[in-house]
Amino acid sequence: MRNRMVLLALILVIAASAVALDDAAVARSDELYEEDRTSESIDALEAALATAQNGAERAEVLWRLSRATLAIGEALEDDSADADLVLETYERGERYGIQAVEADPDSHLGYYWQSANIGKWGQAKGILNALFKATPMRNLLQQAINRQPDHAGSYYVLGQLYAEVPGVISFGNDDYAVGLARKSIDLHEDELASGEADEVEHDYYIQLASHLMQRGWNERKRDRELPEKRDSFSAASDRLEQGWYYEGTVQISAQDDVEEAEALLRDMIGRLESIRNRSDGQERQLERARGLTDEL
Repeated sequence: MRNRMVLLALILVIAASAVALDDAAVARSDELYEEDRTSESIDALEAALATAQNGAERAEVLWRLSRATLAIGEALEDDSADADLVLETYERGERYGIQAVEADPDSHLGYYWQSANIGKWGQAKGILNALFKATPMRNLLQQAINRQPDHAGSYYVLGQLYAEVPGVISFGNDDYAVGLARKSIDLHEDELASGEADEVEHDYYIQLASHLMQRGWNERKRDRELPEKRDSFSAASDRLEQGWYYEGTVQISAQDDVEEAEALLRDMIGRLESIRNRSDGQERQLERARGLTDEL
């Protein structure tokens, strides 16, 4: 009996060690990702995947592989790599997202990063050549919101989608893009206040500025549209539709769209310029904010 108890204790210790090793590898991959050491992050995740004990743990690794692969694609684009290689990289990132959802259908980040890779693929391919991807991408983001209604990133990407897709031949809508972007920012600021997020996502604000520039409403039109938006928000049938009309539920500044966009961009440029040792992503954000400012 004593030998059996010792053996059982040994098995439990080994099992606990395996779970701890998996957690440590995943945590290390996150650190490497934040340090722009993306290839090393992927190596750590591939090692962690071999020790995943169930579908939920596999999904935790797989959505991170999807995220890291997207970052590889962005770096390739920055380096003007071959277009086919860039597209293949985003396709690989999409497959990781698909696998994450297959492992755990409740993984909102599996849906999200799958859709994000599709979006990057579409931007690299050209929106008119990738228009057939728009509706599947929107559906994935709706799945993410259904599982995590307060996920700021999903509204952020939805805003980009509605801004980039043509309205005449598809579902694009500049006004909806503004509402979705405002929703993403408010949710993100809740994350910062609660400690769930510890760094400002500057691109959320830069993206709102871009949507405002594209919409181009004057102050009078902004005020005139708010009551109808409030009513539409109250009557909305789902979270996505509420996002379209979210602007009607918040207080917006007494200025026109372009003036608000300029203020947002100058704020983000100042914040990003003050960061020492900016990441690759922050450098891209700063360059984009400066480029949008030049368009004002």
